[in-house]
Amino acid sequence: MRNYGDNKATIGADAITFTAFKGTFISSVNEVGDIGSSSNIEIRCRVKSRGKEGVAILDLVPEGTKVEEGDFLCQLDDSLLREELTERKIVVAKDKSDVIKAKSQLEAAESKLSEFAGGRYLQQVKKLKADIFVAEEKLNRANAQYVHTMKLSRKGYAIESQVTSDRSALDIAKENFSLANGELQIYENYSRAREEDELNAEIKQQEAQLEASQFRLELSQQREAEYLRQVESCRITAPQAGTVVYANDSDRRDSSIVIEKGRSIRDGQEIFYLPDPTKMQVNAKVSDSKINKVKVGQRVEVRVDTAPETPIAGVVRRVSSFPLPRRYYQAPIEYEVFVDITESSPLIRGGLRGKVEIFVEQQENALMVPVSSLVLRGKDTYFVIVKTPAGTIEPKLVSIGSNNDKFVVITQGLSAGEEILVDADTYRDAIKFPTVP
Repeated sequence: MRNYGDNKATIGADAITFTAFKGTFISSVNEVGDIGSSSNIEIRCRVKSRGKEGVAILDLVPEGTKVEEGDFLCQLDDSLLREELTERKIVVAKDKSDVIKAKSQLEAAESKLSEFAGGRYLQQVKKLKADIFVAEEKLNRANAQYVHTMKLSRKGYAIESQVTSDRSALDIAKENFSLANGELQIYENYSRAREEDELNAEIKQQEAQLEASQFRLELSQQREAEYLRQVESCRITAPQAGTVVYANDSDRRDSSIVIEKGRSIRDGQEIFYLPDPTKMQVNAKVSDSKINKVKVGQRVEVRVDTAPETPIAGVVRRVSSFPLPRRYYQAPIEYEVFVDITESSPLIRGGLRGKVEIFVEQQENALMVPVSSLVLRGKDTYFVIVKTPAGTIEPKLVSIGSNNDKFVVITQGLSAGEEILVDADTYRDAIKFPTVP
């Protein structure tokens, strides 16, 4: 290579050239992700262990079975729960009997108060008034007898002992009359209120007893309902259509979790995954340097590892707003991108890995050259080295647009058909680049 001392130089025999051309420019982001269902239901055990190691699996459908909503999936051992449910039913029946008894006792207490206010009180008043009337009659007769005896005594026809006896009888009649009136006053002013208070207190006591028995019944019914739910939870059915996948886990250090007949599972443990095979997706991780290019709705081609030559159509459904937690110190920053697979293909299966190509930009009739043909001079100033018809090379100032891993779009400074050097950096010191203001 010979330097001309200006902005031209001869081209080396081993120089690689490329002809600028116009065509369809495509920019894409390529990543790898996990294939699975976007509608993946986790089915867990909802039967409480109650201090035991768990509940045994009696029967379950084979893994890979396609089921519809409501189809049978699994039967857990419910024998002990059914025994406890029977005991709960007995307790509920007894508590219902107690409520009925408490209601009857309350009604009886209320009836006593109604009976007292509407009849027994008036009868007692009438009886006491009748006693007063009888005492008054006896008083009147005793008084008349005493007056008659006194008249006879003054005439000498009655002896002193007869007078004393009639006076004593009169005094007793007066005392009885006073007592009868006192009984009525005491009953009206004190006894009536005390008896009413006692009857009201009995009503309150029976109301409290009824409330307590009702609370006990509600509690026992709740416990019965809980045991019934537990029994019903032993029979597991599909909440939606899908393909049955066992929640096996063999990555644990202590012991493997294997879903099979006879195995015991604990409350809350996963038993099945139920992915919907008609709603498959790829969960890809995109680095922070590329994530701003990815937008919802962009076209995607998915290629599974088992058939990398066959593209499968997809579309970007969601781009995470926040990065994933770093797996280790100084790990790359990555964002989750969810791609819906829009094309039905037998190649797509849950658990496979797939390569996704997200098409972020496309330009028609774009002038393109290789990325390696650019020479950066200064800040944001680019040149390409053009081969002239005379066999020399010279720099050309160009303006660039979008780029991908291979090509860059030239927006100004170059024409289609011009021949440029691909290994431009090799010649950057051989020619003089013009100064750009």
